[in-house]
Amino acid sequence: MEEYVMTIVWASVFVVSIGIEAATAELVAIWFLPGTVVSLILSLFGVAEWVQGVVFAAISIVLFVLAFTVIRKRILKKSDAKTDLDLLIGQRARVEEDINNPEMRGAVKIDGKVWSARMINDSDTAAVGEYVIVESISGVKLNCRKI
Repeated sequence: MEEYVMTIVWASVFVVSIGIEAATAELVAIWFLPGTVVSLILSLFGVAEWVQGVVFAAISIVLFVLAFTVIRKRILKKSDAKTDLDLLIGQRARVEEDINNPEMRGAVKIDGKVWSARMINDSDTAAVGEYVIVESISGVKLNCRKI
């Protein structure tokens, strides 16, 4: 019976890992499954318990690091992609409400939508009907300059 204790331990870790993974929407325990399977097989062949533990830890850590390296690269690649808001930069917008930074007011219309707007230079103003160029975006405000 003692020779099968680690087999039972690894089988239990496998079942618990699957249960945790099934119960969550994130990749929480999936890193342990391949290491558990290899350690389970090693235990069936009577390999020393410390070797099983080292193999389990090594496989789990390597998979975790590799997966997050790939995931991080994909996340960074997505953050470089232009969003709809980024496409507004450089476009011409029509002033719908006088833009006056000291009074903290102003709005422009671009692509059929009205946005809060401020001028890049605080001393500049723009009157209704004039056109400005969108230079940047701060939160939900378009930072503009005169044409």
